[in-house]
Amino acid sequence: MLSKALDDRAIVTKILVIDDAIHIRRLIVRMLQRADVQTVEASDGLEGLKLLEETQPDIVTCDIAMPQMDGYEFLKTVKEDPRICHIPVIIVTALGEIEEMISAREMGADACITKPFSSSLLLETVQKLLKPH
Repeated sequence: MLSKALDDRAIVTKILVIDDAIHIRRLIVRMLQRADVQTVEASDGLEGLKLLEETQPDIVTCDIAMPQMDGYEFLKTVKEDPRICHIPVIIVTALGEIEEMISAREMGADACITKPFSSSLLLETVQKLLKPH
């Protein structure tokens, strides 16, 4: 369970959730909050980038298809910035978009999850990324 991992770390985990579809964003936030994870929300990559720099979360989940700045642009910007490139990014994409997942991994995504996904898959992915390498 993620909350056990949080107890072991003795700090609160904060995750930035970026998705322009409010129902998906809220679903992800609810899944994380049930596991005692603090969340920050953004509706596009530009807003997400601003919040990433301001809040320095432990992990980011990011959709690919968004207005203003899409997930690829967001990922590229994050991975090229030495101040924030260490923050893991989980790309969330639609089922069947294998090309998007491959591109995201090549651009530095730390993990990819396809919609729809279960709470247990999301939390398992987060937990793996929280473990020290």
